[in-house]
Amino acid sequence: MISVDFWNTIAIAHTNGEKRHIARLTALTDLAAKYETSLTINQIKKAHEYASAIFDEIWLGTSRTPKTDELVEITVDYLGLKFSDDDLQTLTTVYQKSLLDGPPEIAPGAADALKELAKKHPLAIISDTMFSPGTILRDYLHSKGIGKYFSAFAFSDEVGVSKPHADMYLKVLKETNSKVEGSFHIGDLQQTDIAGAQKMGMKGVLYTGINKKDEETTTADIVCANWDEMPRLILT
Repeated sequence: MISVDFWNTIAIAHTNGEKRHIARLTALTDLAAKYETSLTINQIKKAHEYASAIFDEIWLGTSRTPKTDELVEITVDYLGLKFSDDDLQTLTTVYQKSLLDGPPEIAPGAADALKELAKKHPLAIISDTMFSPGTILRDYLHSKGIGKYFSAFAFSDEVGVSKPHADMYLKVLKETNSKVEGSFHIGDLQQTDIAGAQKMGMKGVLYTGINKKDEETTTADIVCANWDEMPRLILT
């Protein structure tokens, strides 16, 4: 089995990010106006930065990713706003679907490489999630024509833990009827992707085509900067 990370491995996180940001900003601003409150762009930026900091603290400290509704509530509370439950749910839905308002670009060569790898191994997605839950990431993958290559999915909002927790890897190993021996995980982060896979006994493949920060210190079995090279490096 070969499992693959989503953000900055398949999808380039920063691409179309402004469109996603505008979708969230507009929804929050409009809802605040309904409650006769005016928000500045700077206020919302600080609220999102605060929510992101809390997210990182929980994600990297406890191997759990707060769900979208938690992050929305943190943002709203930071701004000192009080919305009805129905309005909070509506806002949460906008945040969840914002990925589709500004869909990120696929990493160069990834689609062809995944098609080639899927001929030889079952493929799975193992992804930590933030604003966009697993349901939306599945929709995105299918919209790009690559969802069909994956036979198992482990999204942190659905599993209840995040990488490097063993349950993320065990889920897809079980669903693909695979053993850790001979299995690979491809991702861009040493702390979550590579450490988690290697602790399980899988081979860790660090993809550095987008994020290079762990390139010099990784314990990965394979380091690859180009998806075009991925099938050769793994299949041989």
